[in-house]
Amino acid sequence: AGIAALIVWRPWQATGAAPQYRLGKVERGALSATVSASGTLAASVTVQVGSQVSGQIKELMADFNSDVQAGEVIARLDPASFESRVAQAEADLLSAQGSVEVARGNLAARQAETKRAEVALDDARRNLERKQGLVAQGFISAAELDTARAAHDSARESLALARANADVTVAQLKSSQAQVAQRQAALRQAQVDLSHTVIRSPVSGTVISRNVDVG
Repeated sequence: AGIAALIVWRPWQATGAAPQYRLGKVERGALSATVSASGTLAASVTVQVGSQVSGQIKELMADFNSDVQAGEVIARLDPASFESRVAQAEADLLSAQGSVEVARGNLAARQAETKRAEVALDDARRNLERKQGLVAQGFISAAELDTARAAHDSARESLALARANADVTVAQLKSSQAQVAQRQAALRQAQVDLSHTVIRSPVSGTVISRNVDVG
């Protein structure tokens, strides 16, 4: 019995036994590699978001760890003072435009006065020429000629004055137009400042810090 058991067990063959294999089907797939480490997570790109104008924070739409998209409104400043500046700039512009219209009306009046002065001077010149001919023929006295000459000289001075007034009015009109341009620029600046009270995210990302509070 012992010999039979020894023959079945055959310990001398255990160390030289054939290797064991596990078979499997060959398939195509992705390889994955995992690295474990510890450290501090830092953003690859950090953008500081601020306001281009000074004011009190009225609303906050984003907080720490908020995901935001580029162009999304994340805060608003109190717009009251900026709206009043826009209103004041609009009023100043309307006033300047009114001054332009007044200057244009004055210029039209001065131009009309200049036309009347030119007509009066032409009439005085013709009257003087007639009187000179009549004096030469002895039909009127020299005093009447002197009166005609004085009227001609007065008409000439009136025309010069009318032209000078027209030139002054033209200068006033140009000054008023320049004021309009200045008021328009001031209004545009006030409108830009008002638009800056709405603070938008310049990039898409995650908020990692908030340094302001409402008020």
